[in-house]
Amino acid sequence: MARTDVIVLGAGIVGVSVALHLVRRGLTVALVDRGEVGGGTSYGNAGVVEGNALFPPSFPTRLETLLRIAFKRAPEVNYHASCLPRVVPWLMAFWRNSTPQRPYRHRAGDAAVVRACRR
Repeated sequence: MARTDVIVLGAGIVGVSVALHLVRRGLTVALVDRGEVGGGTSYGNAGVVEGNALFPPSFPTRLETLLRIAFKRAPEVNYHASCLPRVVPWLMAFWRNSTPQRPYRHRAGDAAVVRACRR
């Protein structure tokens, strides 16, 4: 019987990518899918990396939004107050990196990835 180091479940774009990277690291991989390779979600989105998702969300700047989040009235954010001391460093880094020009720094590289996916 052949030895398998890792079993990857799902042979869509993510599963195949993970399997390839593991093989490149010297592992023996079994790629398993309940259907046809690439026949699930990867088939449904036609293998396209969506271009309008290239801009990451930024830290909210409107006072109204910040207050809704602070008072737990924002459906897009949920947190436990006891966790805040641990996440404050991450939140501060997120805030610092949310300047209006920041998303444009890597835009050209991201656009190249989208163009390559559409070929």
